[in-house]
Amino acid sequence: MQKQRKMEHGDLFSSFNCTDLEAQMIPHTLTVSVCQPNASDDKASCSRSSSFSEAECLTNIRADLRYYDAMLDSYRPSKTDLSPVKTDTKALLDCLNEKCESADGEFPKQWDVWSGSSFDDRLSLCKILKGFHIRAITMNRALGYIGSGEHRK
Repeated sequence: MQKQRKMEHGDLFSSFNCTDLEAQMIPHTLTVSVCQPNASDDKASCSRSSSFSEAECLTNIRADLRYYDAMLDSYRPSKTDLSPVKTDTKALLDCLNEKCESADGEFPKQWDVWSGSSFDDRLSLCKILKGFHIRAITMNRALGYIGSGEHRK
């Protein structure tokens, strides 16, 4: 989120160290568990016993992207500073919308994280973006697994 030149609204995370904060993860999807690859039969595993479902994994990834898209869209103070993240999120969401079953619906009100206070909202944004980064790693690995075709063997 840092650029060579000054941002239009100043440094988005000035007055606190974003890297020291905990990530805020979203509890409403099962992406981590349903996108876990099948365990090999020859290895002892603590993995879930059911088989991998590509459709279920893609539906949960889509729900994650919808959540982060909604959170980023609802953040008002500095929309232009978030435009690269929002553009890429929307592009992946559009791609998944074409390929998988709908995961429409509204998010519960308790997920409305913006208080109106500039400092508190920037603090929440930092935590949300850190959570998104962690979830993006999971999504990337799951999409790589799906793309490899390993789950079809």
